[in-house]
Amino acid sequence: MKISLRIALYVAIIMIAGGCNKFLDTKSNSQPTLDNYFTTLKDCRSATAAMYSRVWYSFSSKFYFDMGDGRGNNLFQPYTSGQSFIRLTETGETTTLQEGWASLYVVITQADYILNNIDRALQFNVSERDVNACKAEARFMRGLAYWYAGSTWGNIPIVEDPVALSKNAKVPPHYFEDVLQYAISDLEYAAKNLRTTDEKGRVTRYSALGILSRLYITAACYARGNRFSERWTKNATEYYELARIAAKEVCENSAYTLMSDYEELFRPQNNNNTETLFALQFVPGSTDYGAGNRNQEWLAYSTTLTDGLNAYGSSTFASGELVKLMHDRGELKRKKAAFFYPGAVYDYIGTHTADGKWIVTGANAVRYPNIKKHVVGSKKDTDGMAINGNSGLAAPMLRLAEVYLLYAEAILGTQASTTDAEALKYFNLVRKRAGLDPVTAISVADLWDERRCELALEGQFWFDMVRRGYWDQAWVLDYMNHQRRSEYYYYLSNTAPNGFAWRNVGDGQEQNTATEARLLLPYPSTELVMNPKLNEAPVHFTF
Repeated sequence: MKISLRIALYVAIIMIAGGCNKFLDTKSNSQPTLDNYFTTLKDCRSATAAMYSRVWYSFSSKFYFDMGDGRGNNLFQPYTSGQSFIRLTETGETTTLQEGWASLYVVITQADYILNNIDRALQFNVSERDVNACKAEARFMRGLAYWYAGSTWGNIPIVEDPVALSKNAKVPPHYFEDVLQYAISDLEYAAKNLRTTDEKGRVTRYSALGILSRLYITAACYARGNRFSERWTKNATEYYELARIAAKEVCENSAYTLMSDYEELFRPQNNNNTETLFALQFVPGSTDYGAGNRNQEWLAYSTTLTDGLNAYGSSTFASGELVKLMHDRGELKRKKAAFFYPGAVYDYIGTHTADGKWIVTGANAVRYPNIKKHVVGSKKDTDGMAINGNSGLAAPMLRLAEVYLLYAEAILGTQASTTDAEALKYFNLVRKRAGLDPVTAISVADLWDERRCELALEGQFWFDMVRRGYWDQAWVLDYMNHQRRSEYYYYLSNTAPNGFAWRNVGDGQEQNTATEARLLLPYPSTELVMNPKLNEAPVHFTF
């Protein structure tokens, strides 16, 4: 559990230069310390601004996809380190696993530093309302980090005093039920104290309500499986109702709206668009480690596409299952935004080429569904924002479309299906934007496929599996054990997208059997060395 600790409030003294968002441009004429920091509202806002990028860097750069989409079998990487997540063969030595844990606890640690010290600003006449709003930003980040970590590893330590932890790293894990409730309390505080509007890129009350609806539904699924101990008494119906109320406020009262063109969501020119409730604020054009979005670098399949920028993704594909699902559903808009396929044309990338656009045929042809989402193209395609190691894209972590689907799911609750008018309204808004016909009823299966297609390659599908597993574990394990995790999708023609064949990756890469134990990841071996108590029985957290 011992992580790399800096001086108190390391987060507040990270200087992010060259940002396009004003709140990321934090500057100081002297080295901040606890003796001279948190004396103005600007200090407080600078501290929380630094929580939007660097602290999430190792999580968002690879682990987010390997876990959320690799384990969910939306992503296929037969020849990279990510293959272990697809095949369920991760160990405590898996590098990306270790990076994900460390990054999430860096988020938690920096949030703790802010929360443990920011009340100092009250002594310098910063208003309580403003201080509480900054606390709410920190608690938003901390609560979300705990949700990801708890959903991934189950029982984990809840840390509120990083300084004490640095002196004694040997602490037992806390029960997941307490981790989940702790995360919920953080987001409830954030929803109460965040501003309803703020600078572009900062989270708002509606951002917190959107994440809160996700967490309430997680708790509903946990309660539905009768997994809570007697210390937590709400039932599944009560949690679904809380999720419905939180999502409803975002749907009906916020100023956020769906963008009309799905593909436009994933262009740096549209960072922090009308649909984005929370995105990681990487700094376009920055070469500073941790300040840039490096996802294009490992996802893009061609340096011709990026006009010479690094592109290491020639062997990284959308899974055959995801491709077939989208083909079978008649998906066009979301399919084109998610992965490349023969004959697809993109008029906003490849603008540096002789054609002035990217046509997936001829020299640019693909025989595999290489990843498109998060691939933004060349420097010219991005108005100068993309450079090597940094696409400039503000990575979306919560979009309004997901809140619409969460609202429908909360209304569905424990029913097999629903014809509720409100659920249908928002569910069909998502489908309409995708170019699909409206439905007249919504089932669990409908929500499952809709979320998989809408949020494909955005790090969410594995967590959908996890929370369904809380109440429907036998179904989830059977589903996983019938996924084609050792096969990939091969286009028979480089001009027609619908002719394909399944190919097996070969010996030595068959998947492990999905079991209850494999619904969680092993603790990182580095953490177990420093904190052997992680392997002890969990304890309850004292709230």
